[in-house]
Amino acid sequence: MEKRSRGDSYGIANFFNLLLIKDNAMIYYGVIILTLLVGLLSSYFIMAQSFAHNVCQSDGTAVGGFDLVSYRQEGGPVFGSTEFVIDYKGLTYRFANESNLLQFSENPEKFLPEYDGVCAVALAHGRVICPDYGNFKIENDRLLLFEVSGFTNGRTLWNSKPGEFRKKADSYFMQLNN
Repeated sequence: MEKRSRGDSYGIANFFNLLLIKDNAMIYYGVIILTLLVGLLSSYFIMAQSFAHNVCQSDGTAVGGFDLVSYRQEGGPVFGSTEFVIDYKGLTYRFANESNLLQFSENPEKFLPEYDGVCAVALAHGRVICPDYGNFKIENDRLLLFEVSGFTNGRTLWNSKPGEFRKKADSYFMQLNN
């Protein structure tokens, strides 16, 4: 059996030598790992940018087919009809009647949901989740949509700390769109 001294390659010192990248092979592998990490992060941010806008509109119909103008009317929201539609920014919006369609077409930005229609409170937690389109709030003249998941109601959470959630959701949304 061969004896090894403390200076042989099995010691802690060798481990730290490898960490300090004194070997060309370690530099090579380090560059490969760094390149892979940069690629993964880049693809994540590119995917997140395109993902947020259409995540909840798999068939191209916006806000689950609900009439956006009806969110601001008594008794709303209601489902839109396939008879009264308009295409705007790559999505199809449905309306319950011609009057609502005309109101939207005059000022679409007024009626569009905040955060591209994803759940506002989930976005404040860094998640992109489709809302329950009947769970909403008009805040500062903007339509906010929220999820309902199990015993959690996104609108109730939002109402507990609206300023804090707004800051976080705005920040995350800006990251997704930059």
